[in-house]
Amino acid sequence: MSGRRLNRRDVAAAETRREILRAARRLFAEHGYVGTSLQQIAEESGVAVQTIYSSVGSKAALVLALNDLIDEEAGVAQLGAEVSRETDPPKMIAKTIHLTRQLNERCGDLLQVLLSAGPAEPDVAAAVADGMGRHESGVSAMAHRLGALGVLRAGTTPERAAAAFAMMTSPASWLQLTQRAGWTFDQSEAWLTESLTQLLLEPSP
Repeated sequence: MSGRRLNRRDVAAAETRREILRAARRLFAEHGYVGTSLQQIAEESGVAVQTIYSSVGSKAALVLALNDLIDEEAGVAQLGAEVSRETDPPKMIAKTIHLTRQLNERCGDLLQVLLSAGPAEPDVAAAVADGMGRHESGVSAMAHRLGALGVLRAGTTPERAAAAFAMMTSPASWLQLTQRAGWTFDQSEAWLTESLTQLLLEPSP
């Protein structure tokens, strides 16, 4: 058996870190990044401020670590694995869109707070850049797989496909559809799936 087994202290430390991140996620979504202090997060998670520093780090480190919690809440690891195993191009697109739906449906409240605060808060901007980088990396991998299968529309490179896909499935786009346009998540997912499939793939013979 390889690797070392986690002892009780390791398990407790990991759970403390998760509870701190959950508390920060709730408070940031409710009060915003600027309106939330480490003291409030400590009280919400039932630990001392020093425990936050030793477990996660500064407030900047904490907001950056929230990207891992967002991925966990959205089931990114499981859905990403499903996308990587899929070989049918339309289903590949549909499953990738569904992944972005879960991110925005389950964590949209926090994503909106971070996107709003980013322009004025360098720490938040770094977290937003990391999150968008994850989004673009996943989309790029999918687009290059489509390119390797030879199913992209004539003249559409994997890079152009990835750029269009990332833009249309960004948090801003989901916000436009589900809040400003008033569509349901089901309606938004169906429209994005149909639109991106038609935009990116060669029509079936």
